[in-house]
Amino acid sequence: MRISGKIIEQSRISSLRFQRVVIVGCIFFIAQLLVACQRTKNSPRDEPKVVAVVNGEKISVSEFQAALDDIKKAGKGFFSSTKGSNRIKRELLERIIDTRLLLQEARKKRIVLDPEILEASIKLIFDQYPPGGMEEELLRKGKSLKAYRQEKERSLLLYKLLKREIVDRIAVSHQEVEKYFLDHQSDFREPEQVRVRQIVTKAEEEAEKIRKLILRGESFVQLAKMHSLGPEAKQGGDLGYFPKGRMPPAIEEACFKLWSSHVSKVVTSPYGFHLFQLVDRRPARELTLEQASQAIEQKLTAEKIREAESYYIRTLREAASIERDLSLLERIQ
Repeated sequence: MRISGKIIEQSRISSLRFQRVVIVGCIFFIAQLLVACQRTKNSPRDEPKVVAVVNGEKISVSEFQAALDDIKKAGKGFFSSTKGSNRIKRELLERIIDTRLLLQEARKKRIVLDPEILEASIKLIFDQYPPGGMEEELLRKGKSLKAYRQEKERSLLLYKLLKREIVDRIAVSHQEVEKYFLDHQSDFREPEQVRVRQIVTKAEEEAEKIRKLILRGESFVQLAKMHSLGPEAKQGGDLGYFPKGRMPPAIEEACFKLWSSHVSKVVTSPYGFHLFQLVDRRPARELTLEQASQAIEQKLTAEKIREAESYYIRTLREAASIERDLSLLERIQ
């Protein structure tokens, strides 16, 4: 296939460097690319410009531009030089090509998604926001609920493909876990941690009123479920364990000063007005093999998944027909 007046590079496999993330991270980025695919539509009277063709399927300039715009919003500094900008655009194009190859493979293997899983997944995301919050977020991004559903459906479809072809075939032995523990024992010294509940409100006056209710004996857990805007409200505001250095300074200072079931004064942050209550305090400790084994197994599994995913996509590329218009790519701003 040849695009008139353009310089076309055709290859069986690309050796561009790009980092892989574990399946959850991969699926999140795939979802971002699928958002871009839905964002822009061309006039039926105009033949869209094409930046790449993957097994006969075109990747339009408008599709690529939408994905590029998302990256620009996240890191404008990376586009300060022509060389750096071109490198990012080439890497982005390769990732979009990978996404297209995976979608094609899912269709080829006749992978279908259970509608109930789709509905449950969408509900899970919506439940993490206050009522109407997710709708506001979609509106801010200029995306319809229908487009979001399509994006989610495709990302879950790809997750199902990758799970069946990669994740379900990965195993980590006890011997591998033990060896990693012995080789990295210094990594398993755990600092002091606290486990706290929080209630977060929009108004300081509301937080002060809730604090008075708690001091009078009302349940922090029940008040968190009723009034907190945080995503953990349904769990009674439980934030779990965290060490120093993970939370904003004002929040960290308040939490590590708590004792027993004492409730903090109102703490102000960019997220709102907070109340905290100590659930437990865990002193610094060195983990045993038994305590560290789950985290080690997860880490080694993630590494194996990344390697297997890289190999899987490489095999798809080797069997694919991929054309790129690099001259056109460089002119995209």
